Amino acid sequence: MKFAALLRALALLGLAGAMGRAAAAQQSYLFASPDTRASLTDEDAQGSLTSFEELNAVAIADRIACSMTSKVEISGVLGVYDRSSENSLLIESDLKRDQTEYLGSLLARYEHQKFALLFFPQAIGHDRLWTIKVPKSVDAAVAAARQMHLTPVTVRAGADGTEIWIVDMGDKFGNRPQELAAQLGGSAASREGTAELPGNDDRAKAAAIFDAKIGAFEQQTKNKLSSQLQTEAWHDASTRTCSVEVPQ
Repeated sequence: MKFAALLRALALLGLAGAMGRAAAAQQSYLFASPDTRASLTDEDAQGSLTSFEELNAVAIADRIACSMTSKVEISGVLGVYDRSSENSLLIESDLKRDQTEYLGSLLARYEHQKFALLFFPQAIGHDRLWTIKVPKSVDAAVAAARQMHLTPVTVRAGADGTEIWIVDMGDKFGNRPQELAAQLGGSAASREGTAELPGNDDRAKAAAIFDAKIGAFEQQTKNKLSSQLQTEAWHDASTRTCSVEVPQ
């Protein structure tokens, strides 16, 4: 009996340890953009990655995320569509789902955006996040992604080539992102999970959706960052507080 009790105790300890590791592995991804222009050429969008608009967006994302965690990675990236691109942000953190939704809603509201894209890795999910690394230029990677009809994609120039992120909602692309990587001589990895795309094509309706999410979160927590949205301190910000670049 004592031995059986010991086994049960060890099993519970193992379960607790596994749950602790799972909690420690909490991760979320947020894709957003400060750009509100109708469309940009690839060249103009890449040039905007060094603009004050982009620096300010990174600074604000940093301030929001760092108010909730110290584990935040933010990088300027290129959001690529069928015939246009836009300067964007990729934010990786250990924020919980509701915190990430708050971050996305505040950032979208601040930048007057119609949508924000979120991804939460899970053991089982209906969506998939692909991360692809290829030894090719951004232009070559973008051209190949468009040719294979995989847009929208997110890309970033690296020291040894280009990184590509694809959020496949509904896992509709199958192995085509893997084929893209092979075509460009690179590698691909994917994670199952759940993607969210809150917002609306109507900018006023999108604002109402984000305001509702912000209000609901702030009613349940001490965070009241919505009061900072129109402040001079935020509109002039261009530096980080706790975040670092997303590792390459």
